[in-house]
Amino acid sequence: MTDDELVGRAGLVERARTQLETSGSVLLYGPTGIGKSALGRALVADRARSGWRVLSAAPSQSEAGLPYVTLLDLLSNQLELAWQVLPDHLRQPLEVALLKASAPDTVRDELAVRLAVLHVLRRLAASGPVLLVVDDIQWVDPSSLEVLTFCARRLTDGVHMLATEQVADGDLPVMAEACPEPVLQLEVPALAEADVLALLRNRLSSPLPVRTARRIHTASGGNPFMALELGRAVLRHPQGVSPNDPLPVSSRLKTLLGDRLADLSPATHELLLHAASSPRPTTAQLAASLGRLVDGELAEAEGLGLIDVSSDRLRFSHPLLREFVYAEATSAARRQAHARLAAVVEEPVENATHRALATQEADADLAAALEEAGTTAGARGALGAAATLWRLAADRTPADAPDDRARRLTRAADDAAAAGHLVESAEMARLAVQAATVPEVKVPALLLLVDAAWSEREQRIELLAEAFHAAQGNDRLEAQVRILRSHSAYFDRRLDDAREDARIAEELARRCGDTEVLVDALSAAHPVEVAVGGGQASDRLLGMAGELAIGLPLTKSVVHARQMAAMRELFRGNTAAAIEGISTLVDEVRDGGAVRWLAGILISATAIYERSGRGAQALSAGHECLQLMQDLGDEPEVGMVIAARAEWAGGTAAMAREMAEASLEAVRVVGNDEWTGPALSAVGLVGVLVGDPQRAVEAFDAIADSGEAAMPYDPAVIPWHADYAEALVASGRLDDAAALIAEIRERADTLDRDVVRVGLARSEALLIAKQGDPAAALDLLEKTIATAGDQVYPLDLARCELTRGRVARQARRRSVARTAFLDAIEQFEQYGAPAWREVAETELARLDVPSRSRQPSELTDNELQIVAMVRDGSTNREIAAALYLSVKAVESQLTRLYRRFGVANRTQLLRTVDRGGTDLAQR
Repeated sequence: MTDDELVGRAGLVERARTQLETSGSVLLYGPTGIGKSALGRALVADRARSGWRVLSAAPSQSEAGLPYVTLLDLLSNQLELAWQVLPDHLRQPLEVALLKASAPDTVRDELAVRLAVLHVLRRLAASGPVLLVVDDIQWVDPSSLEVLTFCARRLTDGVHMLATEQVADGDLPVMAEACPEPVLQLEVPALAEADVLALLRNRLSSPLPVRTARRIHTASGGNPFMALELGRAVLRHPQGVSPNDPLPVSSRLKTLLGDRLADLSPATHELLLHAASSPRPTTAQLAASLGRLVDGELAEAEGLGLIDVSSDRLRFSHPLLREFVYAEATSAARRQAHARLAAVVEEPVENATHRALATQEADADLAAALEEAGTTAGARGALGAAATLWRLAADRTPADAPDDRARRLTRAADDAAAAGHLVESAEMARLAVQAATVPEVKVPALLLLVDAAWSEREQRIELLAEAFHAAQGNDRLEAQVRILRSHSAYFDRRLDDAREDARIAEELARRCGDTEVLVDALSAAHPVEVAVGGGQASDRLLGMAGELAIGLPLTKSVVHARQMAAMRELFRGNTAAAIEGISTLVDEVRDGGAVRWLAGILISATAIYERSGRGAQALSAGHECLQLMQDLGDEPEVGMVIAARAEWAGGTAAMAREMAEASLEAVRVVGNDEWTGPALSAVGLVGVLVGDPQRAVEAFDAIADSGEAAMPYDPAVIPWHADYAEALVASGRLDDAAALIAEIRERADTLDRDVVRVGLARSEALLIAKQGDPAAALDLLEKTIATAGDQVYPLDLARCELTRGRVARQARRRSVARTAFLDAIEQFEQYGAPAWREVAETELARLDVPSRSRQPSELTDNELQIVAMVRDGSTNREIAAALYLSVKAVESQLTRLYRRFGVANRTQLLRTVDRGGTDLAQR
């Protein structure tokens, strides 16, 4: 059983597992293909690992008339035991029922069979838990069902049942009586869009365009079987599937759906095709497009369960029926349906779409109408639909207007890229470059291709060279090319080239008077100035770009400038202004439908929420960023880095560590040098959080060894130096820590970055305490907290309180330590930082226990049991089951033990306990 099969099902699995572990049975129900059997397999594997005896059967419809066949399957591996333990008057009827002997059936024989099975199950349960598994219980033969129902009413502890039942959407199960009570009936729901996209990403042999994957989610209704069948059919389609093409339906799905449509009258089939061709069909619209009354056809389709009609609106009973009806029609029939709908639909965008799909001929007037519709759709925030309309406009453009075709293709590619449809965007940009004959059309298309090929360095540079050659003589176009060349040089760490291109781009933008290009040029210069240590210059550039962007329509350049303006406020410690700026931008971009832009903005939103003491919002933004980047297939490793930081601030220590290590591996696998430093910093930060200074120092040292190019020069951009110094102190490298603190403090002075001073003071206090003067360290911390002011990061202040408690304990000032730990706990709670709150709570608990109790020989009884099971190799889940704890509680207790003894893993914990002389066997 793979995790891929259980995507989106963690909550269901946990509820079912808890029910089986405590008492009774579980009945999973839902429609065909919803994933009941996959869930059942996972639960069976879990119970088998726990030592349960599993008796299973999977009845089928074809065998439902064979008496006792399910019973035979259930007991097939237990018959020898049954013959041994049953008395003759029960054994012989059971042998007859299971065709192991021949004798006439009687009423008394049927009762004896039921008693015999009950007797066998009780004997099996006497030696350990028994799990009866019946997959598709609705097909159990009547004789077996009567036996199971009889036993279910009489069995008490020890025998559980896990059953799956196929029901239609919205229906309730009816087979609960066959399960020993209490019975937990769990509906297996449709998967959410994000889960379907993850399923397709994990299970298919090749990735799908995100727009196609989303269409599959809609068509499948969240049914994983249907989604995978549609996905595989798309991959088998030789030319791929455009947004206006019907989704191909696999033969297995055709078998499921075809029978429901087989007996339809031709008139009703025609009505359904018109409905499938319309995005919002109504009965009045269909009657108008067909030119007749449609009451009879509607009644026939409703009677067969194909559609639902409510308040004139028509809806297919399952979304896949719409795709099936449309896909099975001939192309001529589809064009005719669209032509008739175009004659009656007045809404401009929908009318233009129907007109385009009603013909394959070029038509200048139609292309112009589609262009207008594309503009309208984009203004409404439907960028995906806009891209489709612009592509249709290009396809209907006459051959004697190649630059009109190229211009429309470029706009389609631009909207598609913003909507996150990157594969389609690249394809349309390539077609635009091929069609264009003038620089004003060709250069923008080339720049879109550069963006699409960004990770392929040689191709990127080659395309930029072609664009630069085409743009010469046009200030605006040359400025746009130089801006992208600056980004490219910065990405390759050619900072002098990047700086020069950004400077010239700014001059060209001012000369041609294009404000948007000027905003883009100033924004391009900012990271270069940061990298070369020009703090004041970079800050000035951000301020200018942000001011110019105010009031401009949302474009990629404007969005980036506003995003960086919010970050500028964050670097200055103006967290309220940063939150307002980024939250407003997130809302506007989300409403505008620019999914790819949104993913990038969420990187900044996560950082702003994290440093502003809004852990829950940081966690939400970080995981949405990861989800979007995974769905788009656009640097998902970057999303993993952001999610790791979000977990560090607002999630759990265990998840933060898992995400950080995974993100580091991911950036290294794809060779993303730009994000290797941030990934290493996430690993280091988590190392400090979980009390693993060795791992933290390894990660931070790797950044330092990579040179200045690994991370921004400005210490406020990605704060990590204070934690590096803290890890160095914990590792005994005091001179290195002192040198680092001095260097970063000088850098903060130069760049006017007061926001990093609190973290540096915290690290310096730890250094002073380690050097033997905890009183002086405590004074430094108290002065830092008292004089911090408003322009600091709340989480930094809370961590200062935590450090104050640790130093006060070292100085034997227990009351000060207690107050500091309590203040830290309160602040971490207020800021939504549960992992940090747990650290503070652990420190407070250590303060309340005599120091000798921190020796291995003074483990509590519960801790001794956990350590003993760790020694036996038990998993956290197995420990939780044995001790009647939640898995989370076991993880928390192990984390506390690691911190108490200064270890990082199970092996080190066992060694420490052994050195302490604890005799677990005696205890």
